Amino acid sequence: MYFIFIILYYLIMASSVNIEFIGFNHVPQCNAWVDKFFTYYVVQYAERGELDLFIDKKPVIKLNGPVVWLTFPGPYFRFGRRDGGTWHHRFVSFNGKVPDSYAKNGLFPSSTPVIEISEPLKFTESFDSLLSRLAISTEPSFRTVHMLEEILVQLGEQPVGVVEEPEPVKNIRRIAKDIESDPFKDRDWRKTAKDAGVSYPHFRRLFHETYKTPPTRFLLLKRLEKSASMLRTGGNKIEEIAETCKFYDLYHFSKLFKKYYGTAPGEYRRNHMGR
Repeated sequence: MYFIFIILYYLIMASSVNIEFIGFNHVPQCNAWVDKFFTYYVVQYAERGELDLFIDKKPVIKLNGPVVWLTFPGPYFRFGRRDGGTWHHRFVSFNGKVPDSYAKNGLFPSSTPVIEISEPLKFTESFDSLLSRLAISTEPSFRTVHMLEEILVQLGEQPVGVVEEPEPVKNIRRIAKDIESDPFKDRDWRKTAKDAGVSYPHFRRLFHETYKTPPTRFLLLKRLEKSASMLRTGGNKIEEIAETCKFYDLYHFSKLFKKYYGTAPGEYRRNHMGR
């Protein structure tokens, strides 16, 4: 029995020296904006409230608590609120060989960095227990490490699901598809914003966050793409294509086309006819 105790003691000590708790906090009204590469692992938890999350150059993910998002070495993360709003935030950050093994073995599920919490009372209680212990000491004792692992285990037990996008974002995606299918339709952007259920400034911001370009430029690019398709298939004169695609005149069309495709419409047609 004594021999087993000694083995367990050294295993615990070996784990402890290979994990470091870097930071932790509980912010009931968080309004931060984080924009950085992380060199360590963090469990970020919004008990309630909404915020935006960007991972690398992927479209915005609208988070709505209770939800966890994981930040870790590798991707570029941006998240928070830039409109003055707040969310109820908790986090714990850590690093070392033990967390590396968590990530490698799936205990820290970096492949699914956004996880909705199905039992927020249970998860919040576990998170607060860990934060209370860290407030006393950030030494990586066996009990503290065990409490962190309990949180990670709970994350792995959450039902697999897709984070539901808010209705305004769904509406914006629907509007973008409509623009793609009919780029020649004249647009009243303020009416379009109203149809999406948001104000015009909010509509422009959401559209830009989702498609990385303003709605007016998105429409212009779709018209240019349609004009390029018409040039490749032949038939219409360039002047007719410019008019069909709703450009002001041939000069205006040629200038924009060359800026986007790097070549004049006539030369583009000669080089790409039938392709």
